[in-house]
Amino acid sequence: MHQGADAADRPEPPTRTGGTLDILDSVQCAVYHWNVASDELRWSANAARLFRIPSIEAIDSGRRFVRLLDPSGPPGRYDVVMQSGARDPGPGVPYQVVYRMAGGDRDPGPIIEDFGRWFAGPDGRPAVAQGIVRVVPAAGDAVASSEYDLHTGALMRRRFLELVAASIEAAQRVRVSCALAVVAVDHLGMFNDAYGYEAGEDVIAGAAKRIARQVRRGDQMGRLSGNKIGVLLNSCSESDLRIAAARFSDAVASEPIPTRSGSVGATISIGGVVLPRYGRTADEALAHAMQALGEARDHTKGGLCLYEPSPGADVARRRNAEVSAEVIEALNANRLVFALQPIASTGTRAVVHHEVLCRLRMPDGRILNAAEFIESAERLGIIRLIDQRMMDLTLAALGDDPGLSLSLNVSAASVLDVSWFARLACHLRSDRDIARRLMVEVTETVAIEDLDRAADFVRALKDLGCKVAIDDFGAGHTSFRNLRSLGADVVKIDGSFVDTITTSEDTLFFVRTLVALARHLGLGTVAERVTTEEQARILQEAGVEHLQGYLIGKPKLYEMPKDTAVAT
Repeated sequence: MHQGADAADRPEPPTRTGGTLDILDSVQCAVYHWNVASDELRWSANAARLFRIPSIEAIDSGRRFVRLLDPSGPPGRYDVVMQSGARDPGPGVPYQVVYRMAGGDRDPGPIIEDFGRWFAGPDGRPAVAQGIVRVVPAAGDAVASSEYDLHTGALMRRRFLELVAASIEAAQRVRVSCALAVVAVDHLGMFNDAYGYEAGEDVIAGAAKRIARQVRRGDQMGRLSGNKIGVLLNSCSESDLRIAAARFSDAVASEPIPTRSGSVGATISIGGVVLPRYGRTADEALAHAMQALGEARDHTKGGLCLYEPSPGADVARRRNAEVSAEVIEALNANRLVFALQPIASTGTRAVVHHEVLCRLRMPDGRILNAAEFIESAERLGIIRLIDQRMMDLTLAALGDDPGLSLSLNVSAASVLDVSWFARLACHLRSDRDIARRLMVEVTETVAIEDLDRAADFVRALKDLGCKVAIDDFGAGHTSFRNLRSLGADVVKIDGSFVDTITTSEDTLFFVRTLVALARHLGLGTVAERVTTEEQARILQEAGVEHLQGYLIGKPKLYEMPKDTAVAT
């Protein structure tokens, strides 16, 4: 075997004598004794080999050992011991921490698991610590791969939830309270966009380290997902939880968090739940804490919101779950259908095209209107699935009937969904006649939220040969300047203005002004929700070109011919 430079640099293996050092080397462990007051750190003789350093003098003090740790990784032994906050009753205070040694860009340092116990001096503070360190194999030891998140040092989700379940059970048994707090870094997407994903991870890790220094002996931390950290607080009342949450928030916001792209200021939002009072299983506890976190992020950035049961909210959640199941089942069983409502010329009442309105056919034959499930579908994140299906049905109907002209609604989620547009473009580029007979309706609120993105979307649709309508215009109070920037073909006047046009001079003035502007910009106009001849007469006098509503015609379910091919 060739003995090159790599072999010469490799440390000599220990002689296998069966002694203590032999045993420690075989399990990749070393023991230590740390005098906190003098900072003297004594090691077993194999420590230099374990840490891949030239000599043990490089780690003969706590400060020198800290220099070998990865500064971007979880907190080390010093932080855990010195920030413990626990009291030594006599036999010492146990600790356990996982951290990473520093390494190179392509050779990350080894992961270290550190078990020990510290003992207090006369002042009650840590005076001596002793323990054992173990190198976790890079191939994926159970501790590294399934128990600890190496970036934050917190437990992985599965193990953390096991401890939550055990704490709930113990609390029930001895009739005390514990608590679960779910912590999220505010505006993480902003950090990722401004500084990069790695900097966002550094913010999460930095926040987790600061929170870890505030938790008490016996409390646990776990990384649940993304920017969410769970904190399990044993023997914790509601007032204790509020105090702890305030400490967590203050610790994170106290000073900027260092990242690879510079220091950034961060705040956290916290959702908490007292257990077992409001959660008798880990899953129930987590669901309630996440619900509280959502409320905290909506209303009190940087603060705490505690879960409180609400019969109305519970009914709404159950209904959302039912709607989600109904929609998914309907999609799988091809029970998502549509109705067509005519849009007619104001003067002649001749139908010029139809709007596609989503419907859900229940297993018992009942038909649900969109109002009964669309809002829930948007909240649950399944509106894109509905948009995809409605697009496929609309294109199939246009292909089946060359005389049909349809307008299709698209949600804000699908405006931002590249796959929705790509699917539409794939259909229309091969059939320009269908594109000519299709109008896509985008709500005014989408335009307000991101004018540039909405204008790009409108431009891309028109490039395919479609027309574009701005739906519900007036509800969001888009400026006329923005209306020109969007480049749409048609403005649909929100029905709330039609409702009051016979009784309100302000409404009539708005409609007349809008129609004049639309003509100037070359836009068509449609008035929605027209129900009476008086409304139609006033709208015609105001110059509105087309009418839609029960006066013109109610929506009728469209029956797709059986031999019509629908994309799947």
